[in-house]
Amino acid sequence: MKSSLRLLSAALILGTGGLFALNPAHAGCGFVPAVKPSAWDSTEQTGVTLRQAVYSPGSGPRFLPVADDAGHGLGGWNYESGIVGMWRFQMVTTAPNGTSALVDDGYAQWHADGTEIQNSGLHAPKTSNFCLGVWKQTGPDTYRLNHFPMAWDATGDNPSNPIQLTMSVKLVDHDHFAGTYTLKVYTWDGTELTNASGPPVAVIKGTVSAVRVTIDSVVPGSM
Repeated sequence: MKSSLRLLSAALILGTGGLFALNPAHAGCGFVPAVKPSAWDSTEQTGVTLRQAVYSPGSGPRFLPVADDAGHGLGGWNYESGIVGMWRFQMVTTAPNGTSALVDDGYAQWHADGTEIQNSGLHAPKTSNFCLGVWKQTGPDTYRLNHFPMAWDATGDNPSNPIQLTMSVKLVDHDHFAGTYTLKVYTWDGTELTNASGPPVAVIKGTVSAVRVTIDSVVPGSM
């Protein structure tokens, strides 16, 4: 019996270690005992408390709390951000004559880990139509995006313009967000693909709006 218990304990330890190895940055609920280990008693234990935590590899505590007992983020808002999901977006700017001009139109995904990816509908794939960003919640239903497209010339063979796009957006409701953006276009310095040769050569500002894409969404204009 003792031998079997030792084998079972070893299996549980190895299994737990394997789980963390496969999921080094898993965000979820950490199990926090309600009593100290030295006081564990089957007749007195009151159960466990579940708190949202992020697993952090390296030295120090492995689980870092990100929410209180009520599920609210440490900044005061709900940690399960409503921005997470897939969106159909449009970016417009106002031309000097007062008319609106479409700057970009496509799909974007905002991920729970704070990263973002965008498929630009106004750029041919050979000139680079996918770009990446990171986002942060700045207040209740309010978010900031820092996004870095890279553009190639019309042939698709040569880098031409590093770009930085920043957005500040707010959820209007569960299925819509709106806000403002600033798009800075730089001249490539001819070395590293991401390097600019000086200050921006063009700055475009405008508004952005988006509607959530769901399992029931259809191609716009098809109905």
